Amino acid sequence: MRALLGHPVTKPLVFVLCLLPACWLFWAAATDQLGANPAEALIRSLGDWTLRALVLVLAVTPLRVSAGWPLLARYRRLLGLFVFFYASLHWLAYVWFDMGFDLGDLLDDV
Repeated sequence: MRALLGHPVTKPLVFVLCLLPACWLFWAAATDQLGANPAEALIRSLGDWTLRALVLVLAVTPLRVSAGWPLLARYRRLLGLFVFFYASLHWLAYVWFDMGFDLGDLLDDV
């Protein structure tokens, strides 16, 4: 496992794997495959992927310590930035598609 974690191709591969859900959601939105309420499907999917990525990031340190894989720490920042990316997209989709950038509606809803 140490050889795999230290391989130079692993970090770009993790980057691409983390980007796949966003690409799939973009493709589904572009080809009208998000269902009857695409805004809700997009917001919910982005929120789900944010939570999944957050759980993955929070599991890095305990897994690194318990398994004895110090090289796993190299991926923590990359995964954390993807959590921020998906959370930002989730928030932007909510504010744009659900609230229409109306601050009054946003404050009432929150």
